[in-house]
Amino acid sequence: MENVTELVDHEELNWHNLCGVCTDGTPAMLGAKSGFQALIRNLSPGISFHCLIHRQALASKTLPSHLQDVLEQVIKIVNYVKSSALNSRLFKQLCTEMDSEHKNLLYYTKVHWLSKGNVVARVFELREEMQSFLQMQEKHKLQASFHEKLWVFHLTYLVDIFDQLNRLNLKLQGKGTTIIQFIDTLRAFIQKLENWKRKPEEGNFTMFESLSEVTL
Repeated sequence: MENVTELVDHEELNWHNLCGVCTDGTPAMLGAKSGFQALIRNLSPGISFHCLIHRQALASKTLPSHLQDVLEQVIKIVNYVKSSALNSRLFKQLCTEMDSEHKNLLYYTKVHWLSKGNVVARVFELREEMQSFLQMQEKHKLQASFHEKLWVFHLTYLVDIFDQLNRLNLKLQGKGTTIIQFIDTLRAFIQKLENWKRKPEEGNFTMFESLSEVTL
């Protein structure tokens, strides 16, 4: 707030000409008493709202139960492989021996919007290596998922879903972009959703329907 106030005073701007403030969802921004938006409202009648990327990330958190179960199982498997330095080292050695494209798994972090898609994609690419590793470790319950064709199909489906969401997320970032470009990008993505929903073989697009409603 001090930095913004200093800029406003230096440029001789009028607080009452401020029409809106766009922030992310952190407590420092949204605090009712000392948050950035609260301090701004004391000086300007402008409206406050979330950034578009934050709203898109919130909308994409909703998954159908069967896909959510697959995602949770993926995270559980990744956490086991990376639970110790020994496991990580053994898995890396196995990937090297199998001449894999990747040698390590990625951690899932909720605060990183692209993390979910990157983790799922890496697990799919290393699914044979992970299956072998879990078999060597005698983790039969975790390994059993890779033997289920429906589970692997849902995993593949998640990879495609998060790939599209990550691409959208990246298009909404960068310096010099404007709200007009954001709206054009979102409208183009919503049109893609409508096309996919019209294809009966594509299955359940509950999450995409929720996303299109929020972005609209």
